[in-house]
Amino acid sequence: MKSTLDIFKRLRDRLPPLFPTHTADKMRQVIGHIENDPSATLDDIENTMVVFGYELWAYSRAYHEFYSSIEDQMAEEFLLSHLSPEMRDRYREFKIYGGNWRDLHSGGAAKFFSQHDLSELARSLVDTRQVLRQYSEREAVGVKRAKYLKSVARYQNILEEIKIKLDELRRFADAEIDHPQLASEVRERVRLFEHGLCDLAPSMDPEAVRQSVDFFAGRRRELSRLRGLHIPLEINFYA
Repeated sequence: MKSTLDIFKRLRDRLPPLFPTHTADKMRQVIGHIENDPSATLDDIENTMVVFGYELWAYSRAYHEFYSSIEDQMAEEFLLSHLSPEMRDRYREFKIYGGNWRDLHSGGAAKFFSQHDLSELARSLVDTRQVLRQYSEREAVGVKRAKYLKSVARYQNILEEIKIKLDELRRFADAEIDHPQLASEVRERVRLFEHGLCDLAPSMDPEAVRQSVDFFAGRRRELSRLRGLHIPLEINFYA
C-alpha cells in the first residue's frame, strides 16, 4: 500500500504545467487525508488515483509530447554545455561513429566511452534533464502556451471518446450472463486501462481501448460457438 501511495505522491509532485490549481489543491488535500486515515485501504487509494487520473491524463500526455519535442531540439545543445572540452570532443567523435543523444541512455555507449567518461556523462545527463524540464515548463507556460494547450484539448477530446468506450465495455460485462469469466476479464481490462491513467499500469493506449470492444465481442461469439459444440445433437428418427 505504501508503494501505491508513493506513486500518488509522485503524481502530485510532478504535475504538468498549467494543470488546474483547484484540482492540484484537492489532490494534495486527499493525499493528506489518506496519510492520516488508518482505515484507508489499497482499493481506496487506487480508486482515488483513478479519479485524478481522468483529470491528469490529457495534461500528462500533452506535456510528454511537448517535452519530447523540446528534447529532440535542445537536448544535445544543453548536454554539450555541461561537458568538459575534452568530453565534448569525445562526444563529437561518438557521433561520427553513428551515436547520438539517445544512445547515451543505453548500454551501447559503454562500448565507446571509458569508465571515467561515463561517470562525467552520467552527471551531465542528470543536469541536462533538469535544465530540459525547466526550459520546457517555461516554454509551456510562456511563448508556446497556446500550442501546449491545443495539445491538451486534443487529448481531452480523445479521453471523452475513451470514456464512452469504457462505459460500453462495462455495459458489455454487466450484460454478459452466459460467460461470467469473460465478464470478469472485461472488467479487469477496464481497470487496467484506468490504472494506466495514473501510473498504476503502463500508459493507457487509446487505440487498444477502441479495439477492445470488438475484441471482446469476438471472444463472446467464439465462446458461444464452442459452448454449442458441447450440446448433444438430437435427431428425431421418427419424423
